[in-house]
Amino acid sequence: MLAGVLAFDLVFPSLADWGIRSFPQSITAPLVLDISYGHLATAFGVLVLLMVAVADRLDPGKRLDPEPDQKEPLWRREWGFGLAGASAGLIILASSAQGQYFGLSGSYAALTAHIADWFGFSLESVPTLNETTAWRAASAAGLFPGAAASALMSKSFGNVPVTPLWAAAHPSGVKSRGPIVFVGGFMVLFGALIGGGCTTGAFMAAWPTLSVGSFAMGATFFGTGMATATLLYWGKWGLLSEVRSRGLSLATD
Repeated sequence: MLAGVLAFDLVFPSLADWGIRSFPQSITAPLVLDISYGHLATAFGVLVLLMVAVADRLDPGKRLDPEPDQKEPLWRREWGFGLAGASAGLIILASSAQGQYFGLSGSYAALTAHIADWFGFSLESVPTLNETTAWRAASAAGLFPGAAASALMSKSFGNVPVTPLWAAAHPSGVKSRGPIVFVGGFMVLFGALIGGGCTTGAFMAAWPTLSVGSFAMGATFFGTGMATATLLYWGKWGLLSEVRSRGLSLATD
């Protein structure tokens, strides 16, 4: 991911010449529809809650994967959509209340800029280092000990479960998975910065502003994800059919 930030910084001076990131970023649904923000936000919030409730009830994964052990403490089992979503919402609300914009791609860019500054280099895409960039850098750096603490508390540090598709395509081991993970991390950050935001910044944190661009981004994420999952996991040629035919466990194999 840090390498993706550095690659983006190399092409950053040429983006304007390519016509990238030159579109207005403040077009919101209330402005387009000429409706009060409060009324539209309330209606949209209720609609999203209903959609999430229906999706959670219809989620086919619940019929395939074993139910989590409800006897385990909260910090040792997988969180559901409700608790995880509410926690993420509170984090976004807290950052917005401070006049900050929460987003991980920008946070990684800030972290890379601060690390580069230690070695006497500066990034053109992050021109100034101040309290805002320090806050963003800290949020990105905190992901590493946070993930480690979560894995230790859930007792999955040495056996983090992966999806059946990933396990079938790439056997366990650094040589098999390391290069793919590196390329994936690079592309995620490079693409997010080229696009002007990631799933947390341009999608989750921008939805409360009722940004039209955020709606389009969300529709692209969900549409592509649903289409890909359908092709890979369902039907005669899906991975799920292969897993079932081999009698493998979705959770471990």
